[in-house]
Amino acid sequence: MRELALDQYHLVLPLLESIQNKAVYALSVIDQTQQGRVFVNEEDTPTSVLITSNGGFYGLAGDEEDELFIADVVQFMNEESNHHGFFALGVFTTAWANKINLYHIQHAKKITRTYYSFNPEKFMKSYSELEAMVQKPFEYLSLNAAIAQEYRDKFYPYYQLVWSSTEQFCEHGIGHFIMTDDQLISVCSSPYVGGGYAEIDIITIEEFKRQGLACQLGVLFKRMLSQEPHSQLELSCGQSGIE
Repeated sequence: MRELALDQYHLVLPLLESIQNKAVYALSVIDQTQQGRVFVNEEDTPTSVLITSNGGFYGLAGDEEDELFIADVVQFMNEESNHHGFFALGVFTTAWANKINLYHIQHAKKITRTYYSFNPEKFMKSYSELEAMVQKPFEYLSLNAAIAQEYRDKFYPYYQLVWSSTEQFCEHGIGHFIMTDDQLISVCSSPYVGGGYAEIDIITIEEFKRQGLACQLGVLFKRMLSQEPHSQLELSCGQSGIE
């Protein structure tokens, strides 16, 4: 398989049309919002593609009958130096799932993930009157350099992979945070942004769950999508693949 240069990434967009928000991580790489690599079977007119993100999520699309390309993909997956200690290979059709099942990928197991569709009418009915106000002793913070640094360094180091710097996270990402006693306790943020979609992470530490904190941050996240500079983004939840 061949690796595309940055200015060639657009060549694989037709192969991703049916995937859309099922692989925002792949679209973020194509948009060059976040780092990754793009491999194809043919450089000029690709019909099969493997897209890898620095966060460890990979996606296969296109023609699943190119045996040489698939053999290269399996070889790539089985080389530990290609990964940051974690990978999830997403396949989005039954044909791809059946094909990849014929091969052995080391340190991997088959999993399934559920996709969710956002229902704006139900959301507005349920939350239109909710005042997304965080009351004492909790403190609400929007995404900024200081909170992004703490989030990436201490609370959720995975964001060091998906966002290569705090500046990149602040420029392209979305984040809402709740603290108490100078401690992060609840977060709603975007691990991937691309192709007009934003994926969503919601985390609340155990002792502060069931107090409505995640609900309020989720409302703020959705409202942020309707504002500049995020007004063209849609919410995406759920993935499926091999880990």
